[in-house]
Amino acid sequence: MKNWLNRMLYGLLPGKCILCSAATNRYLDLCLNCETDLPRLPNPCWQCGLTAAEGQEICGSCLIHPPPFSHCFAALEYSPPVDRLIHQFKNQRKIMFGKVLATVLSEQYLRHHMVFPDAWIPVPLHKDRLKHRGFNQALEIAEVLADTTQVPVNPRACRRITDTGDQKSLSAKQRKQNMKNVFTVDFPLNGECIGIIDDVVTTTATVSELTRLLLKHGASDVQIICLARTPVTSRSGST
Repeated sequence: MKNWLNRMLYGLLPGKCILCSAATNRYLDLCLNCETDLPRLPNPCWQCGLTAAEGQEICGSCLIHPPPFSHCFAALEYSPPVDRLIHQFKNQRKIMFGKVLATVLSEQYLRHHMVFPDAWIPVPLHKDRLKHRGFNQALEIAEVLADTTQVPVNPRACRRITDTGDQKSLSAKQRKQNMKNVFTVDFPLNGECIGIIDDVVTTTATVSELTRLLLKHGASDVQIICLARTPVTSRSGST
């Protein structure tokens, strides 16, 4: 319903592209040229979301060491200008930037998926981080996906009980160790397929740890959906 209202409103009140500032009559503040130019990972592996060899659906790394989740879908590559938009969304409270990117994500997700999870679970923030930031960016993204797919959001299914701090300077091994015993699940999942929502996936340390916990508490399957995936050559993302 919100998407249709947005389309009607933008028809009456033209917006401005968040990248080039050009006027746009589209239903989101991103012109078609700028959306088309957004970076995307080529031939993404179905399981981890990183680039796979041409003609392969699953990359060699996932065939040898499969992650605990069954699927990772990223709309974009975490590189300019996407990285700047996400930074402004999270750290400068540019909520509208996040909503625009989440709309791009939801539309791409619909084009590539016929079957949806039973519920969306946004990666939770620790209460101290939530108080400082004022919002959970993953929840903002999940709400857009929920509106598009009609799949409910369950933000209270799990909590982050340890504040891991900024992980940008940590190696993949250090991030994995840092995520131990960070989350707790408060409700049984009773065989549900869960879609974990996050803004950026880098080493998969966060989403892998949360996946294991959700499976342990009764989820039948866990998938990862995010705005952007950090390519192997650039590890400056967040999770």
